[in-house]
Amino acid sequence: MITARTLPAATLVCLALLVPTLAAEPATAGSKRPDGFHAGRVYRGSFPDPDVFRLGHLWVALSTTIARRSLPMMTSHDGRTWRARAAHGHGGHRTNDALVGVPAWSARHPAGARRFVPSWAPSVGRTASGRWIAAYAAPLRRHPGRRCVGVARSRHALGPFKNARQHPLVCLPHQSAIDPEVFRSGHRTFLLWKTEGIPGRVSSTLRIRPLARSGLRFQRGSRAHTLLRTARGWEGPVIENPSMIRFHGRLYLFYSGNRWYSRHYAIGYALCRTVHGPCRRPQRGPLLASGRGVAGPGGESAFRGPRGQLMLAYAAWPSGRVGHERRLHVATLHLRKHGRLSVARRYRHR
Repeated sequence: MITARTLPAATLVCLALLVPTLAAEPATAGSKRPDGFHAGRVYRGSFPDPDVFRLGHLWVALSTTIARRSLPMMTSHDGRTWRARAAHGHGGHRTNDALVGVPAWSARHPAGARRFVPSWAPSVGRTASGRWIAAYAAPLRRHPGRRCVGVARSRHALGPFKNARQHPLVCLPHQSAIDPEVFRSGHRTFLLWKTEGIPGRVSSTLRIRPLARSGLRFQRGSRAHTLLRTARGWEGPVIENPSMIRFHGRLYLFYSGNRWYSRHYAIGYALCRTVHGPCRRPQRGPLLASGRGVAGPGGESAFRGPRGQLMLAYAAWPSGRVGHERRLHVATLHLRKHGRLSVARRYRHR
């Protein structure tokens, strides 16, 4: 997850110069130059913190804000060639943004005749009521240095999603709540998220809490459970981007560790006894790290492939080019003894 406020000033300046205008991430989203994310067109640019799911034979992906879209969305028929979402609306309000409108609590930026939310790491899932929700993190309008988790809903998986709450769903008093993940288990829907912590005082955590049938609030009487905390080692001071999936009778929790703007960023996983934990890391090192042409893989999303195989979508820098575009990649995972995993094959969208 992009956490720019934790970056050293010198690093921020370098990244601002390096990130291409063609498919800008939030820091450069106000550019007036063509963004390349055109409705129905093949897109190969930056796509950080992807969330991927399958809808019948269709692959669907969404990401952190790019090209002045609050909720960028792409679709694919093979998982390798991706096209920007089709447009909706009329006249000057026609757009291929999957999120409509800006919530009252969130900061917003201009994009022609409309405004967009500088969102991070969104996730789409279906609720017990049959509606679809999109969860995302966005900065507070009155306190832009702090981010909270908001929820929008739609009758359709591809949206457009509309904000249905006047206030964020998760908001902490002295730290940010980011990287939401919508997870369905049986007839219940859960929300996972990351608490950023306070450097030197409070560690970052990955948490989960059940949602009500509507998906717009938490289940009455429920509470949040902590699944993982930072454990140092390869993770450094950061764990983030939780993604949970049930596979072959086991419950897996994937996460990213270390600093997103470095080659040390990587992906790990834990095995959880229940959706509320406890969760344990089965290995000391990461599952997927820098190498084979990429640097800093992270912002992952676990999902089932067309043959039921366990797959992982993630973003990564080109090797040796940290600070350039973080593009979408997909890996197939191999199940080993005792529930351990290894990377079987890697793909990059074309």
